[in-house]
Amino acid sequence: MKLRKNTVSSQLLIMILAGLVMLFMLQVAQAQTLQTELPSSSLGSKIRQNTSLSYYHQFLGPTVGGPSGETYNVFVEGNSPYQSFHAASIRYTVNPDWAFGVGMGATTAYGDSVTNQQTGTRTANLRDEFYNARAFVSVPALKTPIGTLFTTVSYEAPTSVVSRRDNMQYGGVLAQSFSLALPNMKFSAGVSWQYYRMFFKENVETRGANYYFPGSIPEKLARQTTIFSGGPYMTYRHNDNWGINSSMIFDWDQRGDQTGTGSFNNNLPDRARLGVSYFPTRFKQIANVGIFTQSLIKYTSDTHTMGAEFALKF
Repeated sequence: MKLRKNTVSSQLLIMILAGLVMLFMLQVAQAQTLQTELPSSSLGSKIRQNTSLSYYHQFLGPTVGGPSGETYNVFVEGNSPYQSFHAASIRYTVNPDWAFGVGMGATTAYGDSVTNQQTGTRTANLRDEFYNARAFVSVPALKTPIGTLFTTVSYEAPTSVVSRRDNMQYGGVLAQSFSLALPNMKFSAGVSWQYYRMFFKENVETRGANYYFPGSIPEKLARQTTIFSGGPYMTYRHNDNWGINSSMIFDWDQRGDQTGTGSFNNNLPDRARLGVSYFPTRFKQIANVGIFTQSLIKYTSDTHTMGAEFALKF
């Protein structure tokens, strides 16, 4: 799951293009602030008004009881260098019910290895990595007396180095969130979940003798084809500027020949999160800035992680 920094690949080109698009959107936004607000019915004006660019950044920092310079990374189920997660997307809103767009994520690791405190050995860990690109559609919400169901359907292209190496063909994601209708508008609560299905050329890959080195024995690798994750959430908006958010996440997966059966495995460790967010009112491009703490539900101090995040929207 690693990408060498000297690798020139399509992911890097995609991120460069995303950066150029971001610069273009900023120029458009600045130009719009200088224009007199006059009604316009041109197609170009409508596209600009209905198109938004979002960027989310999450920094995964120190643990409460672990060594300095390292964090507990749930995706590797162990310690790794401090890490940032990036997500950028372009979204076009057709009307209040329909929207579509594209997005991509990436991670940056601030260090190449971690040290085992008991043995003193250094273990290579996460490096910079790009994830698969997605195209998504947000469909009309389903409103009921007890709450509202929001749905987003995505198509995933195998653009990452890992996906192409594993001969992934494509993927599909069904992401839904059911928000309860609460009497107090300051509170919001509900359940969110995601069904992620990946399609490979072979769900089980056979690697013959001598594949890795002369004398290596044959083995079979079961691809991770399905991930189902979800959990409850609750937020409290104290006022226009401050809010508290909390959530829990559980997930399961299928591998290889399990695909399409009723057999699921425990995937990543179950975890809980609590955060405080600030919502600037003067800077419209800053959606929120926050800090959070995250730990496994089966709590230990060395997996209790501190972090920070912010989101931009243009």
